[in-house]
Amino acid sequence: MTNRLQSSLGEAQNATGITSQRVPTIEAGQLLGEAGVLAIVHGGETYRLTRTKQNKLLLTKCPGYSVSECVQQDQ
Repeated sequence: MTNRLQSSLGEAQNATGITSQRVPTIEAGQLLGEAGVLAIVHGGETYRLTRTKQNKLLLTKCPGYSVSECVQQDQ
């Protein structure tokens, strides 16, 4: 039981160490601009990051679309 507790505490400390490192941060508005939309290419796939009317962020996969087609969808 003690070994399990020590192991769990060690894992928690490791997770805390990871989150305390500096993470690059950017305001969503800087990414999305006036249009409120951004195309992201990851692993050969295109995704669209959109700011919704409720000011939430929505990430949508655009299978088979080019970057420009992906961004123009639903606008």
